[in-house]
Amino acid sequence: MKRIYYLDLLRVFLTMLVFYHHSAISFGASGGWYYISEEPATGITQALLSASMGVDQSYFMSLFFFISAYLLPASFDRKGVKPFIMDRLSRLGIPLLLFYFVLGPLLVYWIWGTWGSPGFGPMWFVFTLLVFEFAYVIYRRFCSKRLSIKRKGFAWLEALSFILLMGLTAFLIRLWIPVGSDVFGLQLGFYPLYIAMYFLGIVAYRNRWLERLDMRTGYAWLAIVCLLLIPSLLYMAGTYPDRLGYTAGGWNIYALYYAMWEPAMCVGVCYFLLVLGKSYFNRPSPAIQCLSRYSYSFYIIHPFVVVGCVFAAELFPVPPLVRLALVCIIGIPLCFIVAIGFRKLLGGVHVRI
Repeated sequence: MKRIYYLDLLRVFLTMLVFYHHSAISFGASGGWYYISEEPATGITQALLSASMGVDQSYFMSLFFFISAYLLPASFDRKGVKPFIMDRLSRLGIPLLLFYFVLGPLLVYWIWGTWGSPGFGPMWFVFTLLVFEFAYVIYRRFCSKRLSIKRKGFAWLEALSFILLMGLTAFLIRLWIPVGSDVFGLQLGFYPLYIAMYFLGIVAYRNRWLERLDMRTGYAWLAIVCLLLIPSLLYMAGTYPDRLGYTAGGWNIYALYYAMWEPAMCVGVCYFLLVLGKSYFNRPSPAIQCLSRYSYSFYIIHPFVVVGCVFAAELFPVPPLVRLALVCIIGIPLCFIVAIGFRKLLGGVHVRI
């Protein structure tokens, strides 16, 4: 499989976005995290930070799943069943167990002085990816009549059908499991989009969709994304936090709007980022390839760096937004530095995500 260089860049970008996402929650944005600053943002600043969380959530983990799935078939075809399983158990399973039983509880002890219970934390993504990849192995190993989807691309009608299907599915699931509620550490209200984007990643690889992306369509999707942002930002600025809870789930127009808005944003942002990378950044870059190589280690250890940087930022008598900026500016490079040492400590355990 020919290397697609811009996927390295997207992987690095998404990994840094994860750092920002959890840092913003630490300073008052909506969402759950290990530690919330004693002086979080309030008012319109908090509303805008929460709005950025909604935008991030609409696409960044889904794009992670899409990229992982796009790279999956070639890896499986090259290695075969047993070597592929052993590779995934090493690259995904060992770090997952390490975080679940050791690093996660240790982080809680560092913050609060008491040992925390084992838990996935941000490693829910690794657990989910492991489940998805094992499901793919079972499919390839035991399904003699494989599903073949021959599509030249993701046309507008198909995109609209995808958005409607994902929106309705998420809306129905969130009637019982609202956003913010989890089942064994997994927020199932977001999973329809994760599963679908992973499936699309495999279909995209088999049909060479990334080769057919065009910038003209990408700009059209960017315009749609901008239009979708306007009412969302106005809603957040005007109602936060009075009606924000309604979007989490239930029989109300706010929950339905959010469930439909999310996949529309996902398709639009993902298409634009992919075609932007293909058009302007599909060339080798030693720096980006190096950062990409350490992005998984970055992901594993970033909770410690985020919390440590938030502790340090609280020592400065500046507004929460300035503290957030300091945490990201200092913490992201620091996290890559620590990730290099962490990976060497584990003997080179890594994974492509």
